[in-house]
Amino acid sequence: MTEIQRINITLPKKLVEKTKQLIDEGLYSSFSELVRESLKNELLMDRPLIEKKKVLDKWFVKEIFSDHGAPDLHRDELIKNIRKTRDELWDNKYKEWFEVL
Repeated sequence: MTEIQRINITLPKKLVEKTKQLIDEGLYSSFSELVRESLKNELLMDRPLIEKKKVLDKWFVKEIFSDHGAPDLHRDELIKNIRKTRDELWDNKYKEWFEVL
């Protein structure tokens, strides 16, 4: 039997409303099913990003530290900036979708 772990998440109200529409339309039987399937899809879509990040990590350690001594941005700051950019791109692409209910 698969081990199950219960977690709590916080979501924007409009996102919850959109997920309820998907469940009400019968595309998913429950919120848990929707989240499980969404996470599986996201993991599959992010596989190329994970590979690119591995390359960036190698480059970051090998090139920046060996050639220049210390990076302009600490690794954690760089990752924070990447996440911020990802969130901004997502907002620009999908924000209107959540405004139209």
